[in-house]
Amino acid sequence: TSQLTYSVSDHDGGQTTKTINITVYAKDASFSGLDALTVQQGSTPDLRKGVSVSDPYSATPSDFTVTTCDTKTPGQKSVTYSYVDKWGHVTTQDRVINVIAEKPVFKGLQDQTIKLGDHFDPMAGVSATSTNGPVTISYVGEVNTEKAGRYTLTYTATDQNGQQVEQSIVVTVE
Repeated sequence: TSQLTYSVSDHDGGQTTKTINITVYAKDASFSGLDALTVQQGSTPDLRKGVSVSDPYSATPSDFTVTTCDTKTPGQKSVTYSYVDKWGHVTTQDRVINVIAEKPVFKGLQDQTIKLGDHFDPMAGVSATSTNGPVTISYVGEVNTEKAGRYTLTYTATDQNGQQVEQSIVVTVE
């Protein structure tokens, strides 16, 4: 803010003075490319990729900064982009980062056909992996190996972050 003083004198020696405040507002720089971003848990995303800053007072604006994002845990995060123009004016803008966890992946689940009276272990050869650590596998359903028919088993794999995946198989007893 600056002050400007006007002074007017008439031919009889009268004088009037008026002081006014003048505030000059600079146009802010602006960011583009800050749409919400979805990334995988544990990844190291390039938060600068696709982002640019436009400064109305500079043909070649200098670099901007961005805070880090913790992708170790899933959830909605926020990062802040900052740009300082040649007069020291700071422009900031936030961006939403959605960190998602990959669901577990089953191995060894497939429909099976067994003979009447055969032994059947519903967990034999079944496993699940996750990029998020240990996985717990459970199943619902029964197979009566003494009675011919089609039996459905539904398996659930849950990782340590609560990510779940379900898959069903059919066991046919002949």
